[in-house]
Amino acid sequence: MIQVERKKIFTGNSTRVELKNLTKKFGSTTAVENASLEIDSGEFMTLLGPSGCGKTTILSMILGILEPTSGEIAFNGQPINHIDMSKRDIGMVFQNYALFPHMTVFQNIAFGLDMRKVEKEEKKKRVREVIKMVQLDGLEDRFIKDLSGGQQQRVALARAIVIRPRILLLDEPLSNLDAKLRKEMRTQLKKLHRELDITTIYVTHDQEEALSLSTKITVMSKGVIQQIGAPEEIFRRPRNYFVANFIGYGNFLKGKLVDEKNGQFIFETTKDSLRLTVNRDNKHQVGDQVFLTIKPEMLEIVTGEKTGVNLLDGEIVTSDYIGSATGYEVQMENGRTFQVNVPGLNPYAVGQKVKLYLDPAKILIVDEE
Repeated sequence: MIQVERKKIFTGNSTRVELKNLTKKFGSTTAVENASLEIDSGEFMTLLGPSGCGKTTILSMILGILEPTSGEIAFNGQPINHIDMSKRDIGMVFQNYALFPHMTVFQNIAFGLDMRKVEKEEKKKRVREVIKMVQLDGLEDRFIKDLSGGQQQRVALARAIVIRPRILLLDEPLSNLDAKLRKEMRTQLKKLHRELDITTIYVTHDQEEALSLSTKITVMSKGVIQQIGAPEEIFRRPRNYFVANFIGYGNFLKGKLVDEKNGQFIFETTKDSLRLTVNRDNKHQVGDQVFLTIKPEMLEIVTGEKTGVNLLDGEIVTSDYIGSATGYEVQMENGRTFQVNVPGLNPYAVGQKVKLYLDPAKILIVDEE
């Protein structure tokens, strides 16, 4: 990628965004409830959650398409709730790109500059700069219908940044691309964010996308913020059942911490009184009702001799090879099942008797809410 110095593109106006007790209602339906969030200048913040959780509604309120029912949005400490969207100085990339099919690549990118009546030579200069940044050289005179999906996505991105916005908003911009192209565009977006150092707010339901791109992640469910943190914190220390499940932990055991021995908790399941040993944390105590969770890749299938705690007898009932790993479903004698991922192609067969080892250090204790 051709590197462009930030001072040649922007004027140092990156912005801190604050949401204070933000609520949005549509009739009797609450789309966003009492959301408070601070996004530092230059940060790449991802709003992550399932469809209908309120993340696009927040984006729309920041952009100015929607007006909050209550609460405040501030840029660098200044409330902007009642400022017209045309004066908020925001670049937006929509899920469907919203490009003009009757215009060329150059004309699409220059549209925002035309609306701002930027002088002709300055417009040409700025459009050429962003075309180089998003690697669209030589495509300036093509019409949108003659571009691939990835090229269209880059036109939409270039159109958003050419106006030199204070904030860049992206609403699931990669969802229409195939898996290989999504990965390539993630790399492109990360490089672009480093070059521009612009405050970026990104919406997605894809946890891998969020973990890869973000400096911070906000996880949402049913209009409520569940957890805010760096990608590693969200991944390694999900706050509750919803976050752990959404981020891909997969195996959950509901029960109670019934005892403590040698710095470890003894956990007993509600369903079948299965007892497991788990390392003690500083948030819980004996008597707490909790969930234990463990990611499929952190479980170990054992076929030889092994002794110790947390060894469970089971049988492999399904096998799913996906190239980089093989996924197994292992069923215990009482009918409980565990999802297990093992790197590469492994020789375990459906119907094979095995043992599962749940390492106490890799089991996470989470709350229901």
